[in-house]
Amino acid sequence: MQVNDAYAPQTPIEGVMHAFTRIGRRLKAKQPGDTIDHSAHVVLFALRCNGALRLSDLAARLELDASTASRHVRSLEQLGLVRRSPDPDDGRAFRVELTEQGVEQWEASARHRMELLSAAMEGWSEEDVQTFERLMTRFADGVTALTEAPTSAAWADKGWAAVAPRLHRPAPAERRTEDSAAGGDPDGSANHDNNLESTR
Repeated sequence: MQVNDAYAPQTPIEGVMHAFTRIGRRLKAKQPGDTIDHSAHVVLFALRCNGALRLSDLAARLELDASTASRHVRSLEQLGLVRRSPDPDDGRAFRVELTEQGVEQWEASARHRMELLSAAMEGWSEEDVQTFERLMTRFADGVTALTEAPTSAAWADKGWAAVAPRLHRPAPAERRTEDSAAGGDPDGSANHDNNLESTR
């Protein structure tokens, strides 16, 4: 069913629900300039925050059944964004982890979505933006508390706090140029994942 953007909510709560419906379907849709879709973005985010995971652990964090998670992994593997590696704790199992290309694709996608949100709030005062952020966070906390999210879902809050600072740094190509000019590590591999240690 197509949602009618011209619908006039009758109460403030209806207005909130309608606004989320309008925003949600657009943010989940592939936008011009996106290189990966929303479902791929979420899978890459989980791996970016948690490091290599068994398929069952990845499915649990995403709150998906194993077959759906496996389908996502196969698709991302074909794109060269994730790879499978032997599980050091169980020779019969494997773990899924991001490739360097997967890290760069996720960061590019996250930056693009942040730019979209920033553009949507163009002209807002700094006070408006801060008020919106405070109320949205309060609202998200309320919804989370009421929907009894499993404890395994807590990785997302910690994970976003860990990876968000990277999104305010130059893109990889720009970073390599700056590092080379400064005589530093050209590919940033020396501290590639240091900021994620607290999430593992």
